[in-house]
Amino acid sequence: MKLTDLYNKIISQEPYNDMSVFFSSYESFEEIPLISRYSRLKLLKNRMSDDSVSDFLVGLSFFLLNSIKALSLKAADDSIFFAVTFTGFEILEEQGVIIPNIFIYPKPASINFLEKIQKNSSNENSQEVKEVKRHFLRCNLDNIFDFYESRFYDSACGEDIVRVFVIPKSFKK
Repeated sequence: MKLTDLYNKIISQEPYNDMSVFFSSYESFEEIPLISRYSRLKLLKNRMSDDSVSDFLVGLSFFLLNSIKALSLKAADDSIFFAVTFTGFEILEEQGVIIPNIFIYPKPASINFLEKIQKNSSNENSQEVKEVKRHFLRCNLDNIFDFYESRFYDSACGEDIVRVFVIPKSFKK
């Protein structure tokens, strides 16, 4: 697969095509998916297995985090908390693929956020955390990230809301 195909058919149509989206003035947290439309998965799914597509997207999220880190150092903007998150695990059942999001949380709202995640995360790995870790392991990235889970019951929809946070150890402040 040519990188230009990846860019033209996927990245050019996503908000992160313009990296300034990661440095916008957000009042609360924001999550930007790497793939926002299932139709854009077709390019990848036609060329790779579902596991390989998930691995590819994990690698792309790592690339984006490193790019964000480099840009934030240049802009002297260390007031934003970044991580990779995974939500919507029903997509895994439907499409066979996990789709990473880039999680953005500006200060002052994000102060002590990491400590809250660590405190509320279960010590036991859920199926969702295990699935995410499996793909980071397949990409040889598991040792440079910490994995946390946020899970709560939403009475409005009658379901557990699960979010897996993947936080680069080097991003910790």
